[in-house]
Order: sequence, then C-alpha cells, then structure tokens
Amino acid sequence: MSSASYQDQDFKERVRQATDIVELVGSFLQLRRQGSGYVALCPWHDDSRPSLQVNPKRQSWKCWVCDVGGDAFSFVMQHERIGFREALEFLADKAGIEPPKSTQPRTEPGSPNDKRTLYQAARWAEEQFHRCLLRDPVAEPALKYLRERGISDESIERFQLGFSPPDWTWLVNRARQSFSPQVLIAAGLCGRSETSGSYYDRFRGRVIFPIRDVQDKTIAFGGRILPSLADQKGAKYVNSPETRLFLKNEHLYGLNVARESLAKAREIVVVEGYTDTIMAHQVGVGNVVAVLGTALGENHIRLLKRFADRITLVLDGDEAGQRRTNEILELFVAAQVDLRILTLPEQLDPCDFLLQQGGDAFRQLLTGAIDALEHKVRIATQGVDLVLDTHRANQALEDILGTMARAPKAGAEAAGQTRLREHQMLAHLARRFGVADSQLRTRLSELRRHSQPRPKTVAETKPSQEAAAPPPHVRDMDPRDLELLEILVLHPEYVDQAIAAIDVGQLHSVPARKIFYTIHWLHDEQRTPDFGNVLTALEDPAMKNIWVEVDERAQAKAPEAQEDARQRLQGLIDDYRYFREKRSRQHMAAALQEKKLNEQEELDALQRLIAQERSRRGISGPKDG
Repeated sequence: MSSASYQDQDFKERVRQATDIVELVGSFLQLRRQGSGYVALCPWHDDSRPSLQVNPKRQSWKCWVCDVGGDAFSFVMQHERIGFREALEFLADKAGIEPPKSTQPRTEPGSPNDKRTLYQAARWAEEQFHRCLLRDPVAEPALKYLRERGISDESIERFQLGFSPPDWTWLVNRARQSFSPQVLIAAGLCGRSETSGSYYDRFRGRVIFPIRDVQDKTIAFGGRILPSLADQKGAKYVNSPETRLFLKNEHLYGLNVARESLAKAREIVVVEGYTDTIMAHQVGVGNVVAVLGTALGENHIRLLKRFADRITLVLDGDEAGQRRTNEILELFVAAQVDLRILTLPEQLDPCDFLLQQGGDAFRQLLTGAIDALEHKVRIATQGVDLVLDTHRANQALEDILGTMARAPKAGAEAAGQTRLREHQMLAHLARRFGVADSQLRTRLSELRRHSQPRPKTVAETKPSQEAAAPPPHVRDMDPRDLELLEILVLHPEYVDQAIAAIDVGQLHSVPARKIFYTIHWLHDEQRTPDFGNVLTALEDPAMKNIWVEVDERAQAKAPEAQEDARQRLQGLIDDYRYFREKRSRQHMAAALQEKKLNEQEELDALQRLIAQERSRRGISGPKDG
C-alpha cells in the first residue's frame, strides 16, 4: 500500500469514528432497543419480526436472514445501492469532514466548478419550477395538460413536477441574488447566445420533470413543451445537457422513487417516458423507471443490475418499439442479464395503457413478458415460412445464433445455469427449424470462435467488481481459515505471531486471504489490526459482512473454548506448516516422476523428501562421526 493509501485510511477512520451506527441506521429505519443492541425490520426481505441487528459497541450491523452486514459504510452502500467511494463521500459530508487535500487546484465555493453549488442551484430551480406550477396563473395551461394526461395532484407533488414560463429570462432573473449565470449554465439550466452574448432560460414554456439521482439529489431536468406553445422548430422534449452532476447514460428517471419497491422485489421495469413512469407509480406499480432520452447502454445495465435480478423492457406496440428492442438485445445478452420483453397491445404507450386498464392489468401483462432471446426468435422469424423458404429461414437462424454467440463465457458459479438455458434454447430452435441440435451446437461453437471482437461487456470493463458472482459466505470457508480469523478478531495482540508463521497464500479461502492480507497491511503500517480498523480498511461490502460475522461467531464461542487463544493459534500454525510441507512433497515427487530435474536437482529433492519424512515421523537425522 502506498502513502496515499495510508492517508486514505486515516480519512476513512475519521469518518467511521464520527459516525454513530445507531444514529445512521435509525435515520433510515425504525430501531427498537433489544438487550445491549437494537433491532429493526430488514428492508431487503419480507420481514415480519425484526431481523436486522445493530451492535453499538462494535459499531456494526447484520441481517442473518439476508446474510448482509458490516459497518456504517456498507450500510449506506447496501441501502443506497452505491459504491464504497460514494458511501465514504456521503458519510464524510454528513459528518462535515473534508477529504484529504489533493494535488488538484482548489475549487472555490460558489463557482461553476463546485459540485455542491451546482446541487444547490438544481434544487433551488426545482423549487422555483414547482412553485410556479402550483401558484402562478401563467401555469394554468400546464396544470390543465397534466390533468388531461391523467396525472394526479399527489403525483405532481411526489415527483415535484413544475413549469417554466414562456419567458426568455424568467429563471435567470430570479437567480440574480443566489446564483451567477455561469453557475446556471454549469447546472444545465440556461444558455448564452453566441450572437448577443445574453443569457436565456433553457426550458421556457415547458412542463418540468426534475431528474434525481439514487440519493434523491436533483441533478437535471426534462422539459415537455406545452402543445399550445409548440412550433415547427422546437423539440417536443428537451433534457438537461451533460454536466458535472448529470450523465444521461448513468441515470434512470424515477429510480429514487422506485428504490423501496426494488429492495424486496428485485425486478425492475424499464419504460421510455416520464409520464409512463409517473402513471405506473400512480396506479401502484412501484418498480418502474425510464431512460433519459438515450438508448439503454452498458452503464444503464450496470446500474440496473445493482437493483434487480430481472429486467423487463416495456415497448410501445408499434414497429419502432420492436426495432429498438432488437438494437439493444445483444448488449443485454453479452452482459448476461435476465431480460424480458413486454409488447403492449393495440399500439398503446404505457401511460395510456395504465390510465385505461389500471395497475392490475399491467402487472398481469408483466407476468407474460417473454425471454429476450425468445423475442429475438419471434422477430427474426416473423413472416418467414421455415419449411418452404429455406434461404430466409437459414438467415434467421444465423442471426439468432450470432446473437447467442456474443454472450461471454459464464463464470464458474453461473456456468451450470447458463449452459442449461443455452441447451433449452438450442433444443427449442432445433424443433422450430427442423435441424438437429448437435448441428446447432457445432455452428454456435464456430460462431464463437470466429466472431469479430465485440464491445466489452460490463463484466469485462469492471474486472474488480464481483457483483455478478454470488457473494461469499462464512459457511463456505475452510474451518482452519475461519478459526484463524476468529482468534485474530478477538486477540489482535497475536497478529505478530500469526503473520510471522503464516503466509497469505497458505490460507485456503479467498475471503480469508483478503481479510488476512488487510490485517497484514495494517500491521506493516504500524496500526492496530483490531476489529474496527480492519472493518474500516475493507472496502468490499461482502468482506465487511464476513468480518462482522466472524466477530459475532468468535464472541459467542469464546466463553466455551477449551483451549486458550494462544494454544489454538499455535495448533493452526502447525496445521498450515504441515499442509505446506505436504504440498511441497507432492510437487517434488511429481517432478521426480516426470523426470524434469537434472541429476543434482534429483539428489537434492530426494534428500529434502527424506528429511521432511523423518521430521514428520519424529525421527532424528544421521549424525557425523
């Protein structure tokens, strides 16, 4: 670890110490005192009796049903569905702790480059637009339009909808006492004329849809021109330009509102429009989000996978809707996402369908959404006589197999499930096209070998993220590794002895190696590798969860341990040494058997084998003289 990492650890530790886990969790969940700790209903499963436990003494939390837990950082990561760095920034900001000074030029508060100022400007603008819609007579046409679309007053309030009057400088003028025009430009709220140099409002004459991030911060806006103000030149919808706060391919409309439903359902529905999303929530379908004026891409998929295991893409019933699905299907297949496709009947858009048929009818349609590959088959074979039109049938089959070939090789955990799904799809295609599935399998293998380089998938562009693989569990760890960590979590004073005798590579479980490496690093940096410091140094929430469970197990077992910790540690050291020597003997024996050594190396290897065997049996070696 570098000196920068050392400094970073100081910052993380300051934030951890300034954050009380009870106060933090209590700001999100209703806590109840139970013994020396607290409990709450877990938001991540259907919890009727409090399963989430908070330990104020250890500043940790754990839900044993979900098998998630950790510290303040991992709670924010789990609850807000964000990464460690974002959680660190969130808690530091909450505690009023400035991050370590960087070599970058200092950003002046109030300047267009200051993100905090941009957040404040966006939030201020949202309030101005919303107040205008509700109170200003100029907004009457906007209110009439929303009510004609069936949007209720409750939805207007819930989504903080607003209106920007058809005035070139309405917002610019109102901001004079609070924000400079340069800040408004940086926040995507206004522009500047290239000819006159004057500033103008970007969203004039439009119904405003505020766009918020996952943490519920206002970051951008969408504007829909009122029909009465529309002309031939202007676009119907205008979104904020990309800014320091907003990248349209990294956000989804309504995700901040849908989070509560997604915490338990793990199924997300993606539509195309603001009003589609609002209407879904209005009729009680709470897991619906929308894209923001762009096609779904890799960043969207990565975001969606943080919240859901299954994604249903809802399409308008027109031809354009079908074509858009075909364009993004390969991206989802390559990312190995469980994607379902729902095509609405009678060429309705989701808002109209929801308004006419209601939430129950929409949910019923969702249950019939088809697998994305099956949708691909239907589109590719539409209008093709698979028996008589052999040329077009072969083209369709090649198209389908080409899409399947772009899926990356699955990891060990998902390989069985992926192979089964592929086997089922090939069997289905074989029946449909009248071709032996063995031929299809051969052709699929050929396409995979000879396919052109494709865009990197989410998994490949983010090799450090292990979200696609099932999280590790304590129950799967090697018992020796687990006992070692249980000793060290309660007795950091024995770390010297442990790291002097045991190499990280000797541990059998990957999670144990990661935690033991962290302990080793803290020791090398002359920091006490106690429970709290190790928990802070670990950034992976899965590792934090394991470390908390190791601590809980160790605390429970300590009163009944038949040997003291030092004796148990020495026994483990002996075990690790035995297995290391056993592997060494096996490697040397294999090298001798395969004749890979020269004469002198063979002699040395034989002597080491004999010495190790004598030592193992307690036989002293021969003496000189």
